[in-house]
Order: sequence, then C-alpha cells, then structure tokens
Amino acid sequence: MKSKLFNIIGFQSCWWACVLGVVNDLQYLGPILMSVFLLIHFLFFKKNNKEIHLILGVGLFGVLVDTIFLNLNIVEYEYPISNLIAPLWIIYMWLGFASTINHSLYWLNNNYIIMFFSGLIFGPLSYIAGLEFGALNFEKSFFVFVIIGFSWAIIMPIIFYFNKKYVRF
Repeated sequence: MKSKLFNIIGFQSCWWACVLGVVNDLQYLGPILMSVFLLIHFLFFKKNNKEIHLILGVGLFGVLVDTIFLNLNIVEYEYPISNLIAPLWIIYMWLGFASTINHSLYWLNNNYIIMFFSGLIFGPLSYIAGLEFGALNFEKSFFVFVIIGFSWAIIMPIIFYFNKKYVRF
C-alpha cells in the first residue's frame, strides 16, 4: 500500500512540476524531479528489470503519440525540443505515467471498458489542465477534444495489453 501511495503521489507531484515548471520558465524542473522520482521508483522495484522495459516502451509510445499531435498541429507545446518531436517535459511525463501501470493503476488490469472510458475522459482533462496553465496550446473545439479523447481511449488499453503480454511481473 505504501508503495502505491508513493507511486501516485510521486507521479502526480512530478506531473505538476512539469506543467508549473514550464509555465514559470523552469522547463527542466519537472524532468529533473521526475528523474529523481523514477530513480526512487526503480530502487523500490529493483527486483524486476521488466519495469524498466515497461517504462521505456510506454515512454517511447507516448513520445510518438504526442509527436504526432505536434506534427498534425493538434497541440503546440511550450519549450519544444524541435518542431518535429514532443518536448522533454512531455517525454518525462510519459515515463512517469508508465511507472503507474503496475502500481497505482494496477487495478485497471483486465478492465478494458474502464480503461477506455478513463482514457476518453481523463486524457483530455490532462491536456485541458496543461492548456489552462499555459504549458501547451490547442484549439478548444469539439473536434480536438474528440481526437485527444479517443486517442487516449485507445492508448490506455494498448498500454495495458502491452504490459500484460510482454512485461507484467
């Protein structure tokens, strides 16, 4: 229970550090804190090397998703690495999110309907939070919300399927 609590509080704290760091011209604050969080996470779960594979795999997948959003002009990010790839702080958000899959989000395993609706609802809400704080920008249109929502509705089951099939310990 303590590890799950650390996992969700650590991730959420670092997620906010990424957003608030970017809007306060401290774009490396979030990635640095997320790195510390992930280091502690790996120390907690050092018995399983598969955790590293999960985090790197989901991180890579997430970078691909947000890079597609960027290149299709769905979302614009503050402090981009380039116009071709999602920014560092988004990459670290994905790495941190991946650390929750087998821990604080473990309860979602095999609940594909809940995963779908969680992605549909909470995916766009995360982007809206970033928008409202000024970390990213996108058009507030039904079309954009549908794209982000359904992307996340599909992403969640894919990530958990990948974990179940190739990684889970």
